[in-house]
Amino acid sequence: MNFKPTSILLGSLALGLAAAMPAPSAHAADEAERVAAVINDDVISVHDLDQRLKLVLMSSNLPDTVETRSRVMPTVVRNLIDEHLELQEARKQKVEVESGEIANALGNIERQNNMPRGAMEKLLRQHGVDPDTLRQQIRASLAWNETVHQELTHDIHVGDDAVNTRMANLKANIGKPEYLAGEIYLAVDGPRNEEQVRSLAERLIEQLRNGAPFQSLAQQFSQNGGGGQLGWVSEGMLDDELMRALGRLQINSITPPIRANDGYHILLLMDKRKIGDGMSSGPTVDLLSIELNSLPSATFPERDAQLKRFQEAMMQYSGCDNLEQGSKNTPSTGYSRSDKVPENSLPPEVLNLISKLEIGQLSQPLDMPNSRRFFAVCGRHADEANGLPSYDDIKRRMENEQLENLARRYLRDLRRNAYVDVRI
Repeated sequence: MNFKPTSILLGSLALGLAAAMPAPSAHAADEAERVAAVINDDVISVHDLDQRLKLVLMSSNLPDTVETRSRVMPTVVRNLIDEHLELQEARKQKVEVESGEIANALGNIERQNNMPRGAMEKLLRQHGVDPDTLRQQIRASLAWNETVHQELTHDIHVGDDAVNTRMANLKANIGKPEYLAGEIYLAVDGPRNEEQVRSLAERLIEQLRNGAPFQSLAQQFSQNGGGGQLGWVSEGMLDDELMRALGRLQINSITPPIRANDGYHILLLMDKRKIGDGMSSGPTVDLLSIELNSLPSATFPERDAQLKRFQEAMMQYSGCDNLEQGSKNTPSTGYSRSDKVPENSLPPEVLNLISKLEIGQLSQPLDMPNSRRFFAVCGRHADEANGLPSYDDIKRRMENEQLENLARRYLRDLRRNAYVDVRI
């Protein structure tokens, strides 16, 4: 199983440096230490909250304005509360995150940005962010991922009947569309925060339409596991309204905020195809796709510099699993992985890029309007009886879905049983 916690993905680091901040007055210092929230025995200060706001705005390429802060504040507060609950539960279950693990994660971010050792800390400070703010976010993500695996893996049961039923449904849907989708999910706890969440969703839509990378916003704001990736979905796998919305999209476009029972969803359509396309149609490939996003306003020299940094950073990785991990740690990237894609269903330009690749080798870039797309072949197969996922592929996906659902329920129970007092 391959549960994906909310990982740390900084947006473009080519940002203007913040002006030097004056030394705080005594009144400002007292204000900073004021309590913003209490979670059981933990306290979030106003200073802690301000630091996380700065980190979120910096990494998501959102403007640091009063309006933006007011819109993202409820989500940032909720995420901070969740992180404290996750760390408290990790301590209870004797899960520890070593300082070396956090240092490695920070080092990966620096390498992916072609930065010398220690440069990330300097950059954060130049934007008024205490580096411990990022370290704490990384610590919570690592601790929760390990806790979920330790406490819930034994509860995962996907039997043959369930897998065969899913496979039968896929066969029954042959010829119907399926979609490669990304998602930003914003939970609504009740009527009291309905308008706040809706306002944030609209603000994120505005930023996405202005060129903000979907993956960066998903990493910081989406409250589902998976880091904003849904993978390939088809009829019966999502709410009917979400499936209908995907069906109306053009590739690389987004939905407006969609209100479901539990909150708001923003969907990105990355690709689409028909289930079973290419049945008995010749060789297939297991394909990893990595997309490097650029702002629409980026100049050609800026895009070329971004490409050079990306390619230099990815040189250290070989093999699809390592390339996938590398893309998670690389700013402004998203990835998807598809098994047994018929070669004759691929666009000629993609087939030309991958035809001579070694297994696990990254291709040259394919230019898109506001991005560049790279490919790696993870496996090649002779003529297949059908274009459907294998039994093992379906079982693995169902196990991941079950684990993510259990993890959400785990965290929801922690919230329900916690003492939480928000004072801002």
